[in-house]
Amino acid sequence: MQREPVISWHNIDPAPAMEALIQRRIAALDRFHPNIIGCRVMVGTANRRRHSAGGVDLRIHLELPGPDLDVTREVRQGNRGDDALLAMNAAFGALEERLKAQNRKMGAQQVKHHADVLHGEVVELEPELGWGYLRADDGREVYFQRESLPDAAWRHLELGDRLRFREMEGPKGPFAADLAVV
Repeated sequence: MQREPVISWHNIDPAPAMEALIQRRIAALDRFHPNIIGCRVMVGTANRRRHSAGGVDLRIHLELPGPDLDVTREVRQGNRGDDALLAMNAAFGALEERLKAQNRKMGAQQVKHHADVLHGEVVELEPELGWGYLRADDGREVYFQRESLPDAAWRHLELGDRLRFREMEGPKGPFAADLAVV
């Protein structure tokens, strides 16, 4: 976490034991998101009238790169100590679930990196079998298949032709993909 967490108490007396539990739950959030900027937790009741009726509200504001997360849980069972613990567990549990969901969503949106475009010359060609080898400009030989070229290009392909390609890694080693005649 980049900034120290802030815990505030509203219309309720601070409880050191509860504050220690909240600090531990905040520290555990790093498991779910490595780039947390800051966290604010408010424990209390919404107003003085509700203060006398018992119950606890717990609000968490988590600052993240991108959209921040806010979670609020209210527990009104009558025993303020138990209510505070229940509200804390419910709020942090909900926040952890939202962080997991956000990580799944962001993981699916990761930017794909494409291989560099390379150039090479056809040095071996087996037209009947549908494969060949290119010698890349850096001297390496790279395998390619008929499916990597349009049919018209494959029919006219000869030894010595220059091709543009992207090198990919396959189970049997590197191969050329996205071929185009230069």
